[in-house]
Amino acid sequence: MKYTKEQLDAMSSKVGSVLGERLNYLSRGQEASLEHALVEVLERHNGQVENIPDEEIWGAWMVMEAFYPPDVLELSDRYQALMEIKEANKDVR
Repeated sequence: MKYTKEQLDAMSSKVGSVLGERLNYLSRGQEASLEHALVEVLERHNGQVENIPDEEIWGAWMVMEAFYPPDVLELSDRYQALMEIKEANKDVR
């Protein structure tokens, strides 16, 4: 389904007002998963953003977190940082 710029702007505004600052700290995978879930919400409501309750936005967030748990992502980030430090120190020895 195609949406107008106004519909997409309204959806973005609604998502931002419901989820707030949480949106600033998403990984690429989380962002893609959340976007997919939100598109499904928008489709179920035929693009009528004003009919989407906040609970459905939170539901999309929970779907994303089920696929990308925050604790797992934090561990992955730490592991990546450790590997970068290890690689940087490899030549020091």
